Amino acid sequence: MGKVRLHIYLKAALLTFLVFISGVVIGWYLDETRVSFVKSKIDELEISFSNLALEEEFYRSIATNKNTICNIYISKANDLALQAGKLGSYLESFREISKFSLHNIEILKDKYFILNLKLWLYMRKLREDCNYNTTTILFFYTSMERCEDCAAQGIVLDQLKKSDPEKYMIFAIDVDSKLGIVNALKVYFNVTKVPTLIINEKQKIEGFISRQELEKLTK
Repeated sequence: MGKVRLHIYLKAALLTFLVFISGVVIGWYLDETRVSFVKSKIDELEISFSNLALEEEFYRSIATNKNTICNIYISKANDLALQAGKLGSYLESFREISKFSLHNIEILKDKYFILNLKLWLYMRKLREDCNYNTTTILFFYTSMERCEDCAAQGIVLDQLKKSDPEKYMIFAIDVDSKLGIVNALKVYFNVTKVPTLIINEKQKIEGFISRQELEKLTK
């Protein structure tokens, strides 16, 4: 009887071990799949942005009608901003559920930040050179500690973006990032708390602000 029980216990232990290993392997595979997906999307966005900048340089060298050029590139920049926004959402959601590939996700997040800030600078240029009537908002938040106001502000900004995708260009910046450009922006805009919003590089709002108040400020 003792041997039978021992045999049963060993089989149960082996089955438990196999289930655990299977869970680990599946979790690792899912993480790697997510990383590959995000990497491919970042690569696509980088190529699209580089192509946009090269195209613009070419057309500016041969075209004389500034308004035509502006209209073309405002439309293309809007498309890129929409892609970048979706990619940012993917990254944050993957980061929250990642078990095995957090380091790789953080590296991709840095690449995304750099690309996103390049896009922000491009939008600034369009606003200045083409009188582009858009509102750029830098959204400083933290990912290292609990910040309910940051989460609430992110939801408000998502709603604002969906209400008028071409008017509002939202660029989320994690203040905990070690990137030099992020530190430079924090210093330049004197960001000392989260959430903080910088509207069109001129107006600074510290703490949570409602959608209704934001809409009034950006009319």
